Amino acid sequence: MPSNAEVAQRLVEIRQLMEFAGEAYFEFMAYEKAAAAVAQAPPLADVIARGGLEDVPGVGTRIAANIREIVETGSSKKLGELLARYPAGILELLEVPGVGMKTARALFDQLKVASPEDLERAVAEGKLEGFARMGPKTIENIKRGLLARRGRSHRWPIGTALPLAQGIMARLRAAAPVEQIAYAGSLRRGEPSVGDIDIVCTSGEPKDVMKVFTSLPEAAAVLGEGETKASIWNAQGLQVDLRVVPVANWGNLLQHFTGSREHNVQLREMAVKRGLRVSENGILDVATGKNRTFTSEEEVYAALDLPFIPPELRLGSGELDAARRNKLPKLVEAQDLRGDLHMHSSWSDGRNALEEMVAACAAKGYAYHAVSDHSWGRGSKYGMSPEDVRKQIEAIRALGSKHGVRTLCSAEVDILPDGSLDFDDDLLEKLDFVMASVHSARTIGREKMTARLIRAIEHPCVNAVGHPTGRNVPAGTAYEFDAEAVFAAAARTGTALEMNGNPDRLDLPNQLARRAAELGAMLVLDSDAHDVQQLERISYALTQARRAWLEPKHVLNSRTLEDLQAFVDAKRGAHRAAKRKR
Repeated sequence: MPSNAEVAQRLVEIRQLMEFAGEAYFEFMAYEKAAAAVAQAPPLADVIARGGLEDVPGVGTRIAANIREIVETGSSKKLGELLARYPAGILELLEVPGVGMKTARALFDQLKVASPEDLERAVAEGKLEGFARMGPKTIENIKRGLLARRGRSHRWPIGTALPLAQGIMARLRAAAPVEQIAYAGSLRRGEPSVGDIDIVCTSGEPKDVMKVFTSLPEAAAVLGEGETKASIWNAQGLQVDLRVVPVANWGNLLQHFTGSREHNVQLREMAVKRGLRVSENGILDVATGKNRTFTSEEEVYAALDLPFIPPELRLGSGELDAARRNKLPKLVEAQDLRGDLHMHSSWSDGRNALEEMVAACAAKGYAYHAVSDHSWGRGSKYGMSPEDVRKQIEAIRALGSKHGVRTLCSAEVDILPDGSLDFDDDLLEKLDFVMASVHSARTIGREKMTARLIRAIEHPCVNAVGHPTGRNVPAGTAYEFDAEAVFAAAARTGTALEMNGNPDRLDLPNQLARRAAELGAMLVLDSDAHDVQQLERISYALTQARRAWLEPKHVLNSRTLEDLQAFVDAKRGAHRAAKRKR
């Protein structure tokens, strides 16, 4: 049954379409008043049940009939008639800032513009120039409105937002008088997706910084500009905010704009108990009126008798209590990673040759890495046959130590719907490392998927499960399984669980990775690179691992090559020993 808010929204849609259709002012305004009254009324189901709908202010007999229909069916005859006359996109067009009812009507009647997408095309084709007395300023406002609407309706993957932020910062360093500069907010905390980008910097000439910022190629539109603050939209509608402060406030500003709302609220509550007020402007001693500012975040936390809290932990999920007890984890860092165990070459769906991937891993300073091309379960277009695997093993062995890095023979082997693997045991035993992943039959249900994953985990040759939840960050999808049971099986069998650095995956998510580590499972951080440039994606896996409170001891590829080989041998050896006993 629709909520009051949903019924009110339907009434607003009727009101908008009535005005668009040119109906009488008092007629459509009646629906507007009724929508406001319905939003504030008791639950409509109860009101209707006791026969009190017409007693709601602004709800007469005719509108009450519409409301009953909406409550019962989700729509009404009146709304249906209006939607039959006009495309549904008209309602979205009316949501674009800068597009009023008269403008929308003229656009529809004369240019057949019936949606925001139609309007974007009309703008791009120059059809608005001179239309209905539209001047450059009006057209610019409509462009801004389209960007604003697009930005409000999206969260942007970290893989889109981070390169944009880094590019803008590089341009500002090169062309503006900035001193210190950093991205803050959800991007600095490593959130998988962000609503916007916050950039903060210090400068003695903030006006000059603002001038450069608002003139950047990335600035498709300028939302607002002041002496120390400005906001721009890029062409996709991603908003970027810039703040400039004196160096004396740098630590306070960066701390304030990095912490999540929950982290900052908890920090302020803790400070209040000590007679202090914490804000981006400093730490105020209420009793003395003295406000202290700091040039670093370390000083901000020290002033509250806390150790520095890494940005990735500032989520309000126990980090302040851990800091008070001096129990913060010593988080895994980039220099702890000795290799990357999941990447693809042109033997499957990668874009670089095997030796190019090997050379690129050597250039990164890795001690080892694994080329894990797909098994043929993905189809002959993408995967390797058993014969291909044997040939690739020979090719890797032939390279030897030519590039100064140990290349492990591996494969990303499909986990079939019943939990069996795409290659037979004889072939799997020839590999140095086996990554097993689900790529098909993702909707078999929680119980079957749990059994499927556990069966694969218990296989003696499976050393890690790739992207274990099947997550897609932009789509917000993942398959269902019993995480506790799967993580426990991984811990019991000595099977690692991957934290995949593809920014569209970031799988395992940090919350689940933290729980997996608590249950004793080992994690492995990988790039899932399909070309040499994507090897850098391991940094995204690292960020999520830090958000999961992981230390080097939790991460398989922080181990030496000898220890990695011992991890693989322990599982295979236990299986052989069990077979001998039988």
